[in-house]
Amino acid sequence: MRIIVGHSNMDLDCLGSLALARVLFPGYRAVRSRLIHPVARTLYNLYVDYLDMASMEELSGEPVEKMVVVDTRSRARIKEYLQAIEPMPPVEVWDHHPEDSSDIEGAVVHEAEVGANTTLLAGEAMRRGCAIHPEDATIALTGIFADTGNFTHENVGSADFEAAAWLAAQGASLPLVKSFLRSLKDESQISLFHELLNRLSYQTVHGHLVLTVYREMERQVGGLAAVVEKVFEVESPDALFAVFAFTRDNETLIIARSQAPGVDVSRILRAFGGGGHAQASSALLKGEPGRKTFHAVQACLKTMLADAVSAVAIMDTRVDTIRQNWSLRDASRFLEDSDRSGMPVTDPGGKLCGYLGLRNIMKARRGGQMTAPVSSHMERHVVAGSPSLSLREIENLFFTHTIFDLPIVEEGRIVGIVTRDAYLRARAGLSPAGHAP
Repeated sequence: MRIIVGHSNMDLDCLGSLALARVLFPGYRAVRSRLIHPVARTLYNLYVDYLDMASMEELSGEPVEKMVVVDTRSRARIKEYLQAIEPMPPVEVWDHHPEDSSDIEGAVVHEAEVGANTTLLAGEAMRRGCAIHPEDATIALTGIFADTGNFTHENVGSADFEAAAWLAAQGASLPLVKSFLRSLKDESQISLFHELLNRLSYQTVHGHLVLTVYREMERQVGGLAAVVEKVFEVESPDALFAVFAFTRDNETLIIARSQAPGVDVSRILRAFGGGGHAQASSALLKGEPGRKTFHAVQACLKTMLADAVSAVAIMDTRVDTIRQNWSLRDASRFLEDSDRSGMPVTDPGGKLCGYLGLRNIMKARRGGQMTAPVSSHMERHVVAGSPSLSLREIENLFFTHTIFDLPIVEEGRIVGIVTRDAYLRARAGLSPAGHAP
């Protein structure tokens, strides 16, 4: 018997990987976990006959010649299968989690830096020139959308888009993909969603806006990750940590999401035995009190979160300014020579006192006042910030004010300037222009 397995508590990316692995390894039988993640349950139920996955009971006692493992490289995450296999067969792993423990003895590991594990197998299918059924394409495309956060996660690359395009060309149904990804499907999820919104705790940790929430429940219910995802989408913090304590089973579940450059939630949850990606991670603890775990998570945030990107890291310290006693004609020429549409204005003591833009100059030109001093037409209310301003705070200033750049001021004097381009590069996770990554 030759088999294909994924990690316990199979999610959508795992099922997508299994679907394509069946194409790449004809004659192999996919084996289902005893646990299917709630977010993947609808898809699995609709394709259960098509996937034709063996149960653990069927695997027990059967000699296994070869085994393919997808979406994990950790022995602990395939423990339920290994308990039924003796002796250990040759193993081939297809996984995109380089941070996980690679402890499956003798395994040949195929890996790549891709947003979804399904992308890894889709790339191989494309290289081999495989043709696949629309059902496999739909299952696989759902897995890619799910694990890349609809192509918004930090680790998404061109290979994910190429795989999605290929799957669409193979007949994947986008309406079905959309229905499988619909997050809140019943009234209990919607009720919990509103409850979590009311329980959220807001805090700034090393410049990051982090939300935490704690909820006790009698037992674990399906769809918790979908509810947390929706809260994260609505509130849009840098990171969200939700801790659920299940009193009946004495278990605690941590679900974390992130969207800020440099906030790796999987690194934090590895301290609790969890796994996942930099932007989406979870951990299940058995025998640990929920409230104690919640406090431990909050403590870890303070010690493990790196400082947020601040103005001082992305500002340009070479700042051109206009003097308030210059004539508007001289200021206009200076802007033209500098190829700028506006600049901060300083007083004789070098302190920020205004801002002059093309709109101000055009108004003066229409009134025949180009010989007047800059101080007569400059904007006196200047939006400025401090060197410690976080990227989120800079973002809010750009979003709420019509400004082209943000002067950074210390004790009234300009020490730097953050341009729109510098902000956009920082938000995209890129180094400032002219700096090495």
